[in-house]
Amino acid sequence: MPKIYKFAFLFLLLSITPVSAEIIWGPTIERSGGEYIFETGNKYPNLSGIRGGSRISFPRTFSLLGIQGIITKERWEVSGSFKTTGWSQKSGEARDEDFFLGSISTENTTNIATREWSYRDSATVYAGSRNFADGKGKSTVSENRAEFYGRYYFQSANPNYWADGSGFFLSAGVRYSYFKYLFYDVNQFIESNPVFYGPIGIGLSFSNDLWEFFAGGGYRYSAGNFYLDLSLMPSFGRIKTRDFHVQRSINFFSENYGLGWASKAEVGYKMGPSWLSYLRINHRRFFSEGRFTSQGGLTSEDIASNLVSGFKSHINIKDYSIEIGLLNKLDWNQKSENSEK
Repeated sequence: MPKIYKFAFLFLLLSITPVSAEIIWGPTIERSGGEYIFETGNKYPNLSGIRGGSRISFPRTFSLLGIQGIITKERWEVSGSFKTTGWSQKSGEARDEDFFLGSISTENTTNIATREWSYRDSATVYAGSRNFADGKGKSTVSENRAEFYGRYYFQSANPNYWADGSGFFLSAGVRYSYFKYLFYDVNQFIESNPVFYGPIGIGLSFSNDLWEFFAGGGYRYSAGNFYLDLSLMPSFGRIKTRDFHVQRSINFFSENYGLGWASKAEVGYKMGPSWLSYLRINHRRFFSEGRFTSQGGLTSEDIASNLVSGFKSHINIKDYSIEIGLLNKLDWNQKSENSEK
């Protein structure tokens, strides 16, 4: 059974199992946007004397449907969700660039510098380059995602959404996502003699296996029919990818590690004693570095690259989403009374 479906099975098991704690569940729909960028390169000449690199850019534009469950007891809260695109969705224009780097080019490899306490929000690494090959085309994306989080509340804050109170909370969690891009209907430019520009069909497929671990906190305020929930959680993650270039018949396998953060702002309305609705805005950043290896290829250069131990790689993700959902508080006492009758 694939990892993502194991998570979904565990989540559903938690959602339908009656326990002494309070259980809340409901559907959710999410619309995402942003960018995903894979880059590699060298500002200084390699063994072949070339200074250059490549960049693959995909938009993070798609919709997710999901289900979520929350278990609360006293000051503790454990939540989980499973979300999926359900099918491959059109995500917008993607791009595959190959470029030269010069003496004035810049290479900004560190986005989150813990030693210097600095932060750079750009998803790109190399600047001041000149493309010698450039492909633009359409893209589709499919994604499955499972998340689990735990919280502990302080002051008068309460994990019960229907209770009044305010205060801070600590939070930690894990997210697993598998997503795959397809780059097609590509028109490519190549600076050759003569110059080539024309359609090449399918460019590549790019599959991703991403784990992220979060720890942070936030603040909840609840009064009357409304509540406000704010959180910020730094993260550490690992991503493995498979990049298959169809025209060259070559695979690139990468493994990267990096830092990031996720934030959330949520406003909810209590529609009754057991139902509420919410609007949530999510932001996520993930910046990673690692290495990739090649396998296969048609040209002598591609085949020779199979013998190299690895090449530098950067995978950076910046995305945001708007999410709406419903939550229902289950009344196990009423269910048990009905079953006794």
